[in-house]
Amino acid sequence: MTRNLTHAAAVAGAADTSLFLAQRRQLFRDAPGRAGGSVGVFALWLGLAASARRDHGAAGPVTLALAGVNAAGQAAMLGVHLRHRIAGPRVWLGAALAGVALGAAVASHR
Repeated sequence: MTRNLTHAAAVAGAADTSLFLAQRRQLFRDAPGRAGGSVGVFALWLGLAASARRDHGAAGPVTLALAGVNAAGQAAMLGVHLRHRIAGPRVWLGAALAGVALGAAVASHR
């Protein structure tokens, strides 16, 4: 059950990040660093989803590590947005999904 929750949260995070990039294609021209960071976050979400899917019944060390790195990154992103008073729903959603993914991975870790 928790493995499925990790996978579902990661898929939702990847979908949200891909939507963000699709709606802001100009970022690749106007702010390539920001776009590259978002592509990296997208890749991390996909890696977490793939790893959680490969696990059978319990989160393995790769899934746990990816979930931890992702949660730390999402928390940092939320912190930056809060500091600048620009934290919208999408930033909160990413942090929440990362928390769910990490919590489920920890709960099912072998």
